Amino acid sequence: MVKKHLSHAYMIIGPESNRRKKTVSSLSAALLCSEDTAPCGICRDCRKVSAGIHPDMIYIERQPKEKGVLHQNILVEQIRDVARDTAVAPNEARRKVYILPEADRMNQEAQNSLLKILEEPPSHVAFLLCTAAGDSLLPTVRSRCVRMDDSDRSDALFPLSDLAAGYLKAAVGDLADITMFCMLRTKLTREDTEAFLTEVSAALCDILCARRDNPGLSPQHLLALTALIDRAQDYTRRNVSPKQVFGMLAAETPR
Repeated sequence: MVKKHLSHAYMIIGPESNRRKKTVSSLSAALLCSEDTAPCGICRDCRKVSAGIHPDMIYIERQPKEKGVLHQNILVEQIRDVARDTAVAPNEARRKVYILPEADRMNQEAQNSLLKILEEPPSHVAFLLCTAAGDSLLPTVRSRCVRMDDSDRSDALFPLSDLAAGYLKAAVGDLADITMFCMLRTKLTREDTEAFLTEVSAALCDILCARRDNPGLSPQHLLALTALIDRAQDYTRRNVSPKQVFGMLAAETPR
């Protein structure tokens, strides 16, 4: 996903689950990635997002009150603190991402306070609002967000052509680059894996025919990659799982 296509606010709808956590992680990586085509999966920012330690990922959650019991709602004071924090530059990345895992826990006052930020957000901030039901947030808040229904989306959050470009870029790097790229793609659906491999095959053909810029692959490397992708496509036709296919790509992408 090219950075200019990213929104400053997303509403992620669906039950709390590992799937929703993956959506949040993938979007955070795209927003914080230091490369022009994001998420690359291999830069410092993507690695820190994957490990859950990026200093520009800021979680806004219910606070504990006496005896450790959580408040019923996210308090308006917390959102006002966020408003003040948005004036501060990011620590490491180009953006700061504020994540509300329980956005539907904001009362009307807190939502209206957040709306003021969403209406005129600083260019270096983005928000991920997670909610079990889309209608739990005010219409004015919903209208400022890109809606993502996590219950029926494909695992391919980003254009497969961008993923193909990311794979070829990782193939030029070292073993850690290609391993990280493939590890982050093992949850793609079978259909998306097939489409991804088709995009890579087409990109390799375009490079060989000089219809596309070469990211730094030698002719021998290009031919070896073409043979590997052909084999991976054959595996998918034989119902080999995406996890196994990406495991093979991680192990056998020629150096």
